[in-house]
Amino acid sequence: MSAFLRKGRAVMLAGLFALLPAGCDFSAHPSIQYPDQQSPAFEVYARNCSQCHAPPLPDAHPASRWPNVIARMQQHLVQRSMAPIAAGDIVVLRAYLEAHAASEE
Repeated sequence: MSAFLRKGRAVMLAGLFALLPAGCDFSAHPSIQYPDQQSPAFEVYARNCSQCHAPPLPDAHPASRWPNVIARMQQHLVQRSMAPIAAGDIVVLRAYLEAHAASEE
């Protein structure tokens, strides 16, 4: 690979990493309001679902689809050699997401 391509790739990766959210700080998106944002369940959701991307709003999917989404995210974490979501957190995540999910279609 040429030096030019390596440098371009490094710049692109640095830019992508700069876009990733850091922890649970959603101040960059003050217009996004999550349900029960002060609840312990939201804290579990935000902590687990902001490691790689901004957490989607719970009404992004109907309740019946959230278990598959959670399983898919669990696979992504394992593929990236990241710690999987703890079993207790999965129970809390699922309850939070299903409680605030979109209507079934």
